[in-house]
Amino acid sequence: MKHLTVTLAVAIIALAMTQPSAAHHSVFAVYDIDKSVTIEGVITEIWFKSPHIRVFVEVTDAEGNKVVWNTHGHNPSALRRRGWVRDTLNVGEKITLSGDPTYDGSPKIFIRTITREDGSVLENKVGN
Repeated sequence: MKHLTVTLAVAIIALAMTQPSAAHHSVFAVYDIDKSVTIEGVITEIWFKSPHIRVFVEVTDAEGNKVVWNTHGHNPSALRRRGWVRDTLNVGEKITLSGDPTYDGSPKIFIRTITREDGSVLENKVGN
């Protein structure tokens, strides 16, 4: 009985110490890296947090409808090493963004480059 109680206690403690992990997937699973799409619009929201930065961009489509694109970049730590900081981009800023579209055609992009109104280009690139 004592062995069962200890085993049960250890199992409960181990279970309590585990944290649910968020699913993480490869860029290749969601985005078609063999294609490219470019959008132009205004930044409505920015998430500069792990696991990936996100830049939400309001785009006016061909029919005049406003569509918010959910764009993803690399993780903030890697981008900081390339000079990006939390306020590199600002809500209200007009940008042109190029990247990899989703396989399902939803308004999402994995960011490759962001061109600002002044013509400067930010690359969503890690490493050299």
